[in-house]
Amino acid sequence: MTSNQTQQYYQENKSARLSALIIVCIGSFLTPLALSAALVATPEIARDLKADAVLVSWIPAIFLLCNLITLLPSGRAADTYGRKRIYNWGSIIFLAASIGSGLSTSIEMLLFFRGLQGVGAAMFYGNGFAIISSVYRSGGRGAALGWVVSCVYLGMSAGPLFGGWVTEHFGWHYVFLAMVPFVLLAIVLTIFTLKGEWVSDTPQRLDWFGVLILASWIISLFIGLTNLPQPLAVVSLLVSMMILYWFVRRSDQIEAPLIKLRLVWENQRFSRSLIAASFIYAGSYGVQFLIGLYLQYNLGLSPSEAGQYLLVQAILMAFIAPIAGRLSDHYPAYLLATCGAGSVVLSFTTALFLNDHSSIWLVILALAFLGVGFGLFSTPNNSGAMGAVSEARQGIASALINMSRLLGQLFGTALVTMLMSLYIGDAEIEPAYYDELLTVLHWTVMFSLCCAVIAMFASFSMRHIKVRNEAA
Repeated sequence: MTSNQTQQYYQENKSARLSALIIVCIGSFLTPLALSAALVATPEIARDLKADAVLVSWIPAIFLLCNLITLLPSGRAADTYGRKRIYNWGSIIFLAASIGSGLSTSIEMLLFFRGLQGVGAAMFYGNGFAIISSVYRSGGRGAALGWVVSCVYLGMSAGPLFGGWVTEHFGWHYVFLAMVPFVLLAIVLTIFTLKGEWVSDTPQRLDWFGVLILASWIISLFIGLTNLPQPLAVVSLLVSMMILYWFVRRSDQIEAPLIKLRLVWENQRFSRSLIAASFIYAGSYGVQFLIGLYLQYNLGLSPSEAGQYLLVQAILMAFIAPIAGRLSDHYPAYLLATCGAGSVVLSFTTALFLNDHSSIWLVILALAFLGVGFGLFSTPNNSGAMGAVSEARQGIASALINMSRLLGQLFGTALVTMLMSLYIGDAEIEPAYYDELLTVLHWTVMFSLCCAVIAMFASFSMRHIKVRNEAA
């Protein structure tokens, strides 16, 4: 089946479009679930495998790092060799890694399979947007992407609850093994119901040396950001800037780079969507983490009570994302994304007034604004970005959108780590440090507010930009 025949098949077959959406939604649910569920199981893993704090901290870190490194290469490979093929291979790798993680008998073995799990997740999760964008290209793309985004938020929300329940009743091994049936279902559905293939008419060979440079940049950036304010971190960040400069210069000098950065920048609708996503995720990630600590330490709530309040944001995001997606099929995507970013601005403005005596309703209001904001922002921003890129480059575009989100989260995490180190240091968070924790929250909220304002203006600035459908 040629690319044109594939497009025609999905345009005429509603059930085929629905099958593709279900397959991608499963992958979009599993990736954040795999990342967040393991966090709750970490203390049990540390006790069972007798792992020290440094090695244990790498359980989520190596997943995120390998995921980041693999996103762009897998996106380029999907455009060249086929999105369905890369998606299915990613699912198979994720399946093998989940089994390996669940059967691990040492922390080193677990970290190896967690890294492999991150690679597989990048291959299928990174290409999910591209597949849905192609399947629903003739109409309904925004609504479909809304369901995909909703599944991401459901995975993020369900992860801690799922991880805690499974660890308590069955042990940490089953946090990974319990994902196996879902991955198997996705693989079977992909093989038997996802018909056709999507391959670029102008395939481009994968720039393996560019992949190596990109990996070096991400690793040095990761080490630098996660070790601030230590001297090693400063050196690592300087190295990362030099490597990034080399990567950018090289992308203009060779015929087939990993990514044509000049074309990405010139496609203003796409590039501004990436900027908006990077800033809004950089702003939100640290605030969400710190509000969880604030609820427990400063307001004295139990972990389960804090988790219930944090669900307000997740539920609103999951509920609004599909609605926003459907609206983006009929109204300008930039307008909805701007309104979403504006709601995030209101959330952070509200959070500035939090103190040791704040009413829980003020926290709920801040979380509600945040949930509504992300629900309104994410799908229209993604839909507008995918609509601004040619059909031949949907794979790399999907990878870039996901990479901008992860890099934003990485910067947000680095800020919180640095502020916690400066104000609290290596001490445990005890009543004597509650004021310092509140100070960290306020500084983070101010930074996040600035990021959300930038995201809002980046989205609004697209109102006069025409879609150019250029390759990346």
